[in-house]
Amino acid sequence: MKLVPESTDDLWLLATVLQPGDYVRARTLREVHFGDRGSGRSSRVPMVLTVKVENVEFQPFTTRLRVRGIVVEGPEKYGVLGKHHTISIDVGQEVTIAKPQGWSKAVLQRLEETGRGSSALVVAVDYDEYAVGVVRGQGVKIVASDSIRLPGKDDPSREERLREAITVIAKTAATVAEREKPLVIVIAGPGKLKERVAEKLRELLPGARIEVDHVSMGGEAGVYEEIRRGVMRQVLKEAASIEAERIIEEFEKRLAKDPRLVAYTLDMVERAVEAGAVEELLLLDELLHSPDPEVRKRVDELLHHADETRARIHFVSLKSPVGFKLKGLGGIVALLRYPLDLSWETSS
Repeated sequence: MKLVPESTDDLWLLATVLQPGDYVRARTLREVHFGDRGSGRSSRVPMVLTVKVENVEFQPFTTRLRVRGIVVEGPEKYGVLGKHHTISIDVGQEVTIAKPQGWSKAVLQRLEETGRGSSALVVAVDYDEYAVGVVRGQGVKIVASDSIRLPGKDDPSREERLREAITVIAKTAATVAEREKPLVIVIAGPGKLKERVAEKLRELLPGARIEVDHVSMGGEAGVYEEIRRGVMRQVLKEAASIEAERIIEEFEKRLAKDPRLVAYTLDMVERAVEAGAVEELLLLDELLHSPDPEVRKRVDELLHHADETRARIHFVSLKSPVGFKLKGLGGIVALLRYPLDLSWETSS
């Protein structure tokens, strides 16, 4: 399976999915020595390697996932086969994962749910054609496309036909959006038609986040142009930040009304997770990369236990609008399913 992690959430999910014996293939850098090891030179050479996984960990101080294992496939001229190598997987980097024992239904469902949660919808439209694409970490899938047949500019029926076409495009996009539940919908195109489509779609999907952007053409080519511009990744990051703000706002409301419905600091959240009481968990991603190995171990165990008890896990960067506020709360907060008395807990 080919995957492109779009966030720290995705990297952590990969960390839970990868197991010893799996195979990971990705572009990486390998230190290569030329000539005698003592007197020759060496340099880091980019290459594509496949490793048989031995262990997986988050790299301290970074947003990278380190996958260590034995090289089973790579350029023969560098003599890397059979040697240990660590592949660092970063946000936005394509990686291929193979599981000799096959992909369990539970794992596939988690990947599918995560893909849906971080998806976006792109509608690229001009006066000749339109296309609707669903964008996820795994790539883009064109789910609808068609030509637009309009009479000439002097034809009195042109405006009526154009309104009909706008309605068809907006309804098609709305149907896809209701099924996929994207974080954001981007209407893109070269002219003013995109504004009219966006206006109609806002009528059909009140409350949805709908953005308008400029690309040089409609149809499938326009969808891919929009993605290449890099706008989508930024929009998805902003949407994830908005989700974190929602959790913090709800946390503050509950803290004022009934503190037993929330937990914060590592100590308190660990206790809530052990009780199976955590409904949603918001974590500062720097805790995953703490220089303290004991903290990293505690956070890793907490996340795995929270995942097993079906808590919804979210990560946020210190650089995000709510990152500093979350750091002041110990870097982690939880919304609880039911009241739990944690007042005796001390902060970590």
